[in-house]
Amino acid sequence: MNMPQLVALDMPAGNQFLAVVLGVWDRGDAVFPLDQRLPAVAQFELISAMAPASIIDASGNETPLPNARPVRSGDSLVIATSGSSGSPKGVVHTHASMNAAAKSSNSRLGCTKDHHWLVCLPVSHVGGFSVITRALQSNSMLTMHPAFDAEEVIRSAGSGVTHVSLVRTALQRIDPSIFLTVLLGGAAPPAEMPDNVVATYGMTETFGGIFYNGIALD
Repeated sequence: MNMPQLVALDMPAGNQFLAVVLGVWDRGDAVFPLDQRLPAVAQFELISAMAPASIIDASGNETPLPNARPVRSGDSLVIATSGSSGSPKGVVHTHASMNAAAKSSNSRLGCTKDHHWLVCLPVSHVGGFSVITRALQSNSMLTMHPAFDAEEVIRSAGSGVTHVSLVRTALQRIDPSIFLTVLLGGAAPPAEMPDNVVATYGMTETFGGIFYNGIALD
């Protein structure tokens, strides 16, 4: 029986990204999304540090890589983060831990299959990728943007998106009232927030927010 492997994904967020993620998971492997904002040299350094077995590009081509480091059964996602030394480190999440986090979040927010999530944060970080797992866990609709674009975000709200996760700088560029719920993370929240904005606190290691408006998730 083959050992589970780590597969790097070098492609922007979108329908293809989601399809590839689900395909890699179906074969028992884990995914490592590369930050599309990084220059090629920085991406190469991350690949060397994380040691994936292969990389899938935006054309859907999968290329084997040398010196691969296997992952454990049940591992689903590796997110790169920088330690105190500045060297890249990989935080491993399992299917079980991600599903538990998504279930807790959806329970607190009251998310159901009738809602519609928008991904517009980088999927190479938990702030973006956790939106995917919330949508999958609640069987809700999911729209994915390759990056934050205020006009596109506003347009998505007009097309039925109800829930979105943003950082403070992005929140300042839209009217949050166009959404049912806005998760806000990545930095200290403003002193005053609309009622539909939920300030989150968490880390890469916790797979995103574990405190919503200062109250721990169940």
